Amino acid sequence: MERAVSSAESYGELVQIIYSSRSLLAGTTAEIAAGIADILAVSHRNNARDDVTGALFFNGRSFAQTLEGKSLAVADCYAHILKDKRHTDIRLLRHEYVTARCFEGWAMAYVEGPCGLGFTISPGFLHATVAKNDEAAAVLELMRHVMAYP
Repeated sequence: MERAVSSAESYGELVQIIYSSRSLLAGTTAEIAAGIADILAVSHRNNARDDVTGALFFNGRSFAQTLEGKSLAVADCYAHILKDKRHTDIRLLRHEYVTARCFEGWAMAYVEGPCGLGFTISPGFLHATVAKNDEAAAVLELMRHVMAYP
């Protein structure tokens, strides 16, 4: 069955952003897990309301996140993210118009790494001096690969 195209998508207003940041979550494993659970709970509620989809990656030190949706909704979400005190060194890796969502149906998918799939995140991977489009592609591919893994 073909998916109906929303008016935002038909007018080219569907955007995708990918950013990375350094985590400031501290404490025991349980406290950090509670912090992530809080991020996800708020993301699920707000993103479902605002028709924003995406995925959050966390490897214990760094975050990477993809957000997709109508331009204004994604911009508003990202503005809130920029003010969040649970991370720092935020780097916008990609901001572009897209024709389709990569995480359709996911108010916020969660990818935790390393997750035993044979890849490792090298130091500085998410925090290069200059944000490059190939880094954004690598982050997106990592998220999509993990989401597809049975």
